[in-house]
Amino acid sequence: MPVLSRLVKFSVHHPWAVITAALLVTIALALPMRNLKIQPDVESLLPENMEGPGENLAAETQSFDKLLVMVKGDSLYTVENLQLFEKTFEELSAKLPVVESVSPFSSITLEKTGNRLTPVTLSPGGKAPATEEDLAVFRSRLAASKFAPGFVSSKDGDALAFYLLVGKTDKYLAEMDQVNLILQPLREHLEVAVTGTSPFSAETERFLTQGFSKLLVLVVITILISYYLGFRSKRAVFLPITLVLSGTIFAVGIMSLAGFELTMVSIISPPLILTLGSSYSIHVMNAYYSAVASASGKDKKELIVDSVSDVSGTILLASVTTLIGLMSLLFATISQTREFAVSTALGVFFSAVLSVTLLPAFLSLQSVPKERRLKSLEKDPLSRFLLRFGPALVNSRKQTIVVLAVIAAAFVFCAPRVEFNTSPSKYFPSTSQVIKNHNAFLGEIGGYDELTVKLTGPEKDYFLKPEVLDEIWKIENELASNPDISYIFSFPQYLDFASYIMSGKNGDFSSKGLNRYVARLFSAANGDGSYASEDFSEISILLRVYNSRETMPIDEKDTKNLVAGISSVMENSLPDDIQWELSGISLGFLKLSGQMRRDFLVSTIAALIMIGIVTSIVFKSAVKGILSITPMLTGIFSSLILMFLFKIPLDMTTIMVSCITIGVGVDDSIHFLLQYRKMNRLYPASRDKAVYETIIHTGRPIVITTLSIVAGLLFLSFAQFQPIRYFGLLIVFTLLTTCFSTVILLPSLTGLKRGKN
Repeated sequence: MPVLSRLVKFSVHHPWAVITAALLVTIALALPMRNLKIQPDVESLLPENMEGPGENLAAETQSFDKLLVMVKGDSLYTVENLQLFEKTFEELSAKLPVVESVSPFSSITLEKTGNRLTPVTLSPGGKAPATEEDLAVFRSRLAASKFAPGFVSSKDGDALAFYLLVGKTDKYLAEMDQVNLILQPLREHLEVAVTGTSPFSAETERFLTQGFSKLLVLVVITILISYYLGFRSKRAVFLPITLVLSGTIFAVGIMSLAGFELTMVSIISPPLILTLGSSYSIHVMNAYYSAVASASGKDKKELIVDSVSDVSGTILLASVTTLIGLMSLLFATISQTREFAVSTALGVFFSAVLSVTLLPAFLSLQSVPKERRLKSLEKDPLSRFLLRFGPALVNSRKQTIVVLAVIAAAFVFCAPRVEFNTSPSKYFPSTSQVIKNHNAFLGEIGGYDELTVKLTGPEKDYFLKPEVLDEIWKIENELASNPDISYIFSFPQYLDFASYIMSGKNGDFSSKGLNRYVARLFSAANGDGSYASEDFSEISILLRVYNSRETMPIDEKDTKNLVAGISSVMENSLPDDIQWELSGISLGFLKLSGQMRRDFLVSTIAALIMIGIVTSIVFKSAVKGILSITPMLTGIFSSLILMFLFKIPLDMTTIMVSCITIGVGVDDSIHFLLQYRKMNRLYPASRDKAVYETIIHTGRPIVITTLSIVAGLLFLSFAQFQPIRYFGLLIVFTLLTTCFSTVILLPSLTGLKRGKN
């Protein structure tokens, strides 16, 4: 391409100008990186616009974090330890930006005093017991309360818990360090478990800031080693890594300037830029080394210009397809995914540009590689393998078709059965402390994820009518039979408790006077109207939910089943004149799951169509366009089969694997088919000979490029953060499968049209 050739020629003849310009831009864009913000909030991935059921509650929930502290132990019910428990609660409330708090000591219950019903705090005065007498009263009221178990105490009373709703922060680690410091005296006497969104966000921030930086260093070291093993040259280590580091700095600097945040999705952008960008440098180095080996005595600068210009078309097309794969993620509805697509695409683009400008400039200042080093590359095991088995690869057409048919059939069976995961609790290994604390809380207290059923009646005081209360109470009892609902709170439940205290009967709503008196108490205790409107034309039923079978938080599948169960009860049992609406943060994650499905399908299909069109235009053949995407499809199909077999879910990061694979994996087949077009002109009488020569010329750089990318990304599979680990495993497996499909399957498919010559 004339434009690229002139660009290469300028870089070779004016190396210091190019190097200086690249250095200045790198410094300029490195400075804003200091202002790049980290977003570890586990709820930040929720849909930006929650329309329909649950939008109000989801919006409110996203404005604060939950911090839950549970204590248990043989010496829990002593005056000293309960006083310490309260002191800890008060200190946390004072040091944190608390929006609302709930303590077991100040929680309200009901007692019968003479002939009157009286609201009282669980502990006398709403404070921790100060005497043994107060302790006895506290334990008595705690045992008698209908609403304390599953909320501020365990079912058996062996554990107590308090709740803090804390304003959102951008420094979760610092906040949790402060929390743990305050909790330390309590831990010396009792077992303490801390959970909620704050600890999960802190653990995410720990990974984004500390854990991932270590992985990134390992990625760079691995890339360096792969460069050296591939070319046995120090310059092949120094030059490419300089380029991709600059390209990565360019992209991250622009991310910061654009106001993007580093999230659990975009965190994989830097290692992707490093590894994907390195492939272009490998193509340039391989072309240069090959030119030097075959053209002794030729001017060095002329060699660089000719070799880099010759491969620049391949780099241009490969970068375009990679950009198409990444930019297809712009069809996603989730903002973090779109930001990842833009930042990674920029880094890849800059790396491609630098490979045909800055790298030739560097090469022009280096001495020509020694001939013995070049010959050693021709005799490496990979080159010998391709020379020996090339003919067999060309003639294995029937076997190739069988393999492709088997993979396609397995894909059709497995793909619909791959699960989606939006549960933040599944983003961490089961051995992490945050998960241990979380499970301990669920095991003792029960679920703390909340769903709310809002009931709207046709008139004022509708939910004070005895017959209506009786119907709602029966529905609530039916809901309570679901083991995944660990706690229910509502006005009918509160009134039932009051009725039991006064008459010893459950479900007795016949006393209109008692109903109205308890309604006043209920309104006073819940003054924000969240559980009942002022005129009692609306009431809400609070359901705390979890996965009771595995003592885990509710996930997408559980939420669907639970919503279906609640809907069935409401539709079959609720009086016709009552309208109902279900809301809750779990529905936000369920909607997120639906958006992920949509994003996965739309982005993948868009990438396939666009790249199929581009390759068909480039090769002026629809058949060649289909051939170019066949290895990549094999990789994607195989990865989904792997996900089904090993129960790897599609989540915020793994949904991007297919688009990245489409953009990156097709590079190998493009490289192969471009070289085949050249060989076909040299050997027009024998297509098999042309294919064989293509394998010899392209097999080594294709494999080395893929192994370089794979080696760099392999360390992601060691991340503690589950989505990053799965992403690393899947992208490595998919790219390897795509590479081997290109080298092993594509040669036989290329010769299908005319057969053996």
